[in-house]
Amino acid sequence: MIKPDISFGNYFLEWDEKSLGLYSNELLKLRTFIKNMIPNLEAMMRIINVSRQKNDSLTKAIGDKGQFSIFDRYNSRIIFILNIDTYGSTALFREERVLINDELFEKLQLHYDSKDSVLISKLKDINNVVSIKWKIGHLLFNRVERNKKEQKNKKISKF
Repeated sequence: MIKPDISFGNYFLEWDEKSLGLYSNELLKLRTFIKNMIPNLEAMMRIINVSRQKNDSLTKAIGDKGQFSIFDRYNSRIIFILNIDTYGSTALFREERVLINDELFEKLQLHYDSKDSVLISKLKDINNVVSIKWKIGHLLFNRVERNKKEQKNKKISKF
C-alpha cells in the first residue's frame, strides 16, 4: 500500500498518519474522484452558507448531521467517501465490504461467550457482510500557493 502526493491546483490530499494508504490500482480512481469533486466544493459551500442564512430545510438536514457525504464506487466492494462538514472541513475515507464465509463465522463464535454468539448468528443471517472503513486523509486548500499566484497577477496587471 502506498501514500503518494495527490494535488490538483491549490487542493492537495494530506494523508492521515494512521492511514494504511491505498493499493496502487485504486489510486487512479481516487485521483479522478478528487479531481471531479474540486470544482463543486466551493459551490457546495456557497449553497450551505446561503441556506444557513435562510435557515431552510437543507441547513436543518445538514446541520442535524453536521456534515454531508459524497461517495464514488470503485467497484462492487470498495467505496471512496468524501465527508464535508458545515465549516468546509473535508475528510476522505475508504470503505470496503468484506464477505465472511460460514467457516470463519464458526471460528468467530468459538472466541465469544454465548451472548456474543447470538449477535454473530444474527449477523450471519444478514449476508455475512462486514464493512471496514478507514480514514485516508483530508482534502485541503493551499492558501499560500493561492496568495503567491494573486501577488504575481497583481504585479503583472500593474504593467
